[in-house]
Amino acid sequence: MKFSEITEKDWTDLQPYLDTCLLPVTGLGGGEQPWEAGDALESLRDVLDVLEIPYKGRVVTYPALHYCTPEDTDREYVERTCGQLRKAGFTYVVVVTAHPEIGAWQLQNADLIVHISPEALRYPGQEAKKEIGERIEQLWFSKKSEEIR
Repeated sequence: MKFSEITEKDWTDLQPYLDTCLLPVTGLGGGEQPWEAGDALESLRDVLDVLEIPYKGRVVTYPALHYCTPEDTDREYVERTCGQLRKAGFTYVVVVTAHPEIGAWQLQNADLIVHISPEALRYPGQEAKKEIGERIEQLWFSKKSEEIR
């Protein structure tokens, strides 16, 4: 679900089920030509589709951080944002990006960083989609396993 589809009235009932927040990070720096910005947004949309569609009812997609580059200050901004989302009540915070440098970040407040290159999404067999699905399900399963012990 998108954040904008959830009303204040509905959130109390939905919150136990929507335990995972997707935080899209585009990685624009401001110097892109219009078509480059469009390509970046389309790539991010394609990566989000890998998680939003099959896991609707479990994930909430928050507004994207568009102008956020691989610089250290921007990484700190994403780290703080992830921490705030966790404080807002999400059990899992997943950063989603099509930007390769951002995809390589290590963030303490994010449970997972999902990065798929646009090229990987175009290959037959959809190996990238399968791998991302396995990673997010493993995240959910490992947390449940810890709770059972």
